[in-house]
Amino acid sequence: MNYRDFCTGVLFFLLGIGTVWYGKDFYDDSAYIPVSVGVLMSLFALGLMLRSLMNSQLIQMRLMDHPAKFIATLTSCIGYFVLLPLAGFYTSSTLFIVTLSLLIGERRPVVILSITLVFITALYLLFALVLKRSLPVEFFLAV
Repeated sequence: MNYRDFCTGVLFFLLGIGTVWYGKDFYDDSAYIPVSVGVLMSLFALGLMLRSLMNSQLIQMRLMDHPAKFIATLTSCIGYFVLLPLAGFYTSSTLFIVTLSLLIGERRPVVILSITLVFITALYLLFALVLKRSLPVEFFLAV
């Protein structure tokens, strides 16, 4: 049994179920994406858990290869979650992507800028155009 894969599967299964539960209350067609993503995440997590259980050998692996990077990523995600309603979508997304890129070791400014622009554009297209959800207003535009 591979405990790391099993634990990862359990966490992603619970995250998928939580996504389905949270997304089911979205307005009309907006619920399709979070519910679909949650169902797929849960199904893939079940596959990962089954694969880890089917392996008859006990595989000793550390639960995390890089605990410092994991903590930095988790802290960045929590910071993004907290900062989003306070600073606004564009400001907090830019800070999140730049900070996370630097924390995981990316140092090329063109790559960081490209990733930031693609991420912000994709989120804008998803939420504003597809899901028809308003994004948090920038702190300097709020009246």
